[in-house]
Amino acid sequence: MAISNKQSQTAESIQSWLINEFAERLELSQDEIDVNEPFDNYDLTSAETMILLGKLEKWLGIKLNPTLIFNYPTIAELGDRLAE
Repeated sequence: MAISNKQSQTAESIQSWLINEFAERLELSQDEIDVNEPFDNYDLTSAETMILLGKLEKWLGIKLNPTLIFNYPTIAELGDRLAE
């Protein structure tokens, strides 16, 4: 079992964090972010995606594989996977 300096997050808390980050980066209200909308539909550049992933790694206290974004292409799917 991997040891992290932070406690485990729930799928809901991860999704909430992602919603907040997407809303801030895209200058939208949190209500405008659909957790089931594919990341591609939000028109994030690859650089923005990597920045987001880096912030998520820091927040979770773990190293993430960049392919997670492609394997779990929605906020809901990614949140569920990271909470496992």
